[in-house]
Amino acid sequence: MSDSVKKFPIGGTHLPEEKGLTSDEPIIALPVPAEVLIPLKQHLGVPVKPAVKVGDRVQRGTLIGHKADGLSARVHSSVAGEITEITDALFPDGTRVPAIRIRADQSDQESEERLEPIGIDGLSDAAFRDAIIRRVEEAGIVGLGGATFPTHVKLASTDAIDTVIVNGAECEPYITVDDRLMQEEAHKVFRGLDIVRRLLGAKQGYVACEINKPVALEQLRKVAKDFPNIAAQALDTRYPHGAEKHLVKAVLNREVPIRALPGSVGVLVNNVQTVCAIADAVDEGRVLFDRVVTVSGHGVTTPRNLRVPLGASVANAIAFCDGESEPDPAVIVGGPMTGMRVTDFTIPVTKATSGIILLTETEYRGSLHMACIRCGKCVEVCPMYLPPNRMTAYINNDMLDEAISAGLEACILCGACQFVCPSKRPLLEWINHGKAAAAARRSR
Repeated sequence: MSDSVKKFPIGGTHLPEEKGLTSDEPIIALPVPAEVLIPLKQHLGVPVKPAVKVGDRVQRGTLIGHKADGLSARVHSSVAGEITEITDALFPDGTRVPAIRIRADQSDQESEERLEPIGIDGLSDAAFRDAIIRRVEEAGIVGLGGATFPTHVKLASTDAIDTVIVNGAECEPYITVDDRLMQEEAHKVFRGLDIVRRLLGAKQGYVACEINKPVALEQLRKVAKDFPNIAAQALDTRYPHGAEKHLVKAVLNREVPIRALPGSVGVLVNNVQTVCAIADAVDEGRVLFDRVVTVSGHGVTTPRNLRVPLGASVANAIAFCDGESEPDPAVIVGGPMTGMRVTDFTIPVTKATSGIILLTETEYRGSLHMACIRCGKCVEVCPMYLPPNRMTAYINNDMLDEAISAGLEACILCGACQFVCPSKRPLLEWINHGKAAAAARRSR
């Protein structure tokens, strides 16, 4: 493990972490609910096509969504049971997507459909690459840090990659999914990283972890000795270290250009849970039908880290954590910086759901929509060196060209500006509106 503690050089902020609520809580399985509602779009791209019909019986791991034309990732059943409906599901942003409802058979949850493990030791480089990319596609693996880009497409990139970084920064408050995985399954994290490194022909790999996760860092230090060419790298605690471009800058001091991906500077970044899923798919033939979710905040009675079947509802997870600790907490799906507040708790857990955060009224304070006092704090903390105050003024006055010139398209939507704003202005919401308007104009 590198003795140095690295960080990106300019911008960012220190947040109230609140990770102590769950950092010592081991990952436990959420009991299988009576039914699940599994969206057919849990990835960046287009919905997959149903591979089942009403009345069919499925096992855990059964393919229920075929890969569609266009960017997509397969979807599998998370429970054993019967298909009762092909309908749609509500997402936190208010949109609806096609979905499959399954009534779980509580007496039959032990059986699981798996693929054959892949024996990779004797494969040539070309055969190894083809086998792993095919397996990742078969398993329906996507980026589990929240972006949900189909991982088989990412691994098939033609960029010349010399370094693979596993993103264990996990810099949002409350969320401890990656922390617990690095504590409990460090060997699997390195195994998945090593598979990706070999596939891409990269000479080196790092697992990057902020120093506010000391137990995870110690586990990474121990396991790294078993993996040549891979190391653990400590990061300072600063938001947003988990943003890809800032992670690359911190670990390697390489600058990813605006509107470019890390591959442009020879780097591929994967999330901790993603490389664990890759290791499971290769070594055990396991497809992706569940994920680890942190349920936390002072508004929930018993904060926990849960392994949740995809399609279980937000309500299922909250109930298993003994419900709300006080009436009407604000419920955020995702992290408190980048997630979305929801009021309909039938929303299903998907491959994108890293957290369900319940905030008390004291913790959650909505925007007061006060005037900008021109303090410049938003500019000071912006990790992309942008002027959020100017951009949002342009957006709110329908001056889209000026907002783009001020850097709208370079914004990574981390929310640091909104966090430090003394006027509690909804800067992130406004910037999202501006980005949507710019995207709509490009599509015309």
